[in-house]
Amino acid sequence: MRATNGGHIVLVHILGPLQVDVDGRPVPLGGRRSQLVLATLALTPNWVVPLDRLVDNLWGAAPPASARTQIRICVSQLRRAFADAGAPPVIETHPNGYRLRLGPGELDATLFNEEVARARLRAATGHLPEAAADLRQALARWTGPAMAGLDCPALESWARRLEENRLRAVEERVRLELALGRPGDLVGELLELVSAHPFREHLHALLMQALHRSGRTVEALGVYRTLRAQLVEELGLEPGPELRTLEQDILNGACPAS
Repeated sequence: MRATNGGHIVLVHILGPLQVDVDGRPVPLGGRRSQLVLATLALTPNWVVPLDRLVDNLWGAAPPASARTQIRICVSQLRRAFADAGAPPVIETHPNGYRLRLGPGELDATLFNEEVARARLRAATGHLPEAAADLRQALARWTGPAMAGLDCPALESWARRLEENRLRAVEERVRLELALGRPGDLVGELLELVSAHPFREHLHALLMQALHRSGRTVEALGVYRTLRAQLVEELGLEPGPELRTLEQDILNGACPAS
C-alpha cells in the first residue's frame, strides 16, 4: 500500500466490520451514528452524499428535529479522529452534503474489485494459477460480513450486493482451482459453502464436480438428489439446467473423473 493522502497510508475497511487504519493503526470511530455516517460516505467514495440521505440512513422516516445538527456533530467527531491519527482531512463539506475523498488503494472494496477484474483478465488469457492467486488475495480482504455490526436497513442492500460479489469471486476461484487439478482440497470448503447457501445451485455444481473428480461419484450424485428434493419440497422448483446437465454427464461418463 502506498501513501496517497498527504504522505499517510489510509485504508478504509467495509468488507467486514467498519474500520479505518492510518499508517497501520486503527482510528477510533466513535459511536454507532458516526460509524453509520462514515459507512454511508464510504459506499460511494469521492461522490457527494446528500445530507438528507444521511438523515434517512440514521433515522428513517421519523428523524428528530436535531437530525441535521447531529450529523454535523458526527462529521466533526470523525474529522477530529482522522486528524488525531495524523491523517489529512478526508471528509469534505459541500453545499448539500459531504464527500469522503479517497485516493487509489484507500478503500478495501475498491481494491477487491480491482483484483477480481485482474483475475478475470488473466483467466481469460489462460494464466490460471495467477488468476487464482489474484482471487485468493482479493478474498483475503474480507474479515466478515460487509459492515458487520451496523444494523441499518438502509445499508442492507449494499451489504447484499457486496456479499454477492464475494460469492461470485469464491465460485470463480474454486472453478479455477478445479481446473488446476486440486479437487480434494476443495471439498471441505464447498460443503461449508453449500450449507451456508443451500439454494445456490452453482456452489452445488462445484461441489459435485469436486467430489466426482476426487473419486466420490456416489456422493456427488447424492448432492444433486438432496438439493432437488429440497427445491421441490420448499420452493416447488426443479434444479436448473447447469445441475441437470452435470448430473447426466456424470451418469453417462461424460464428466471427467480426474
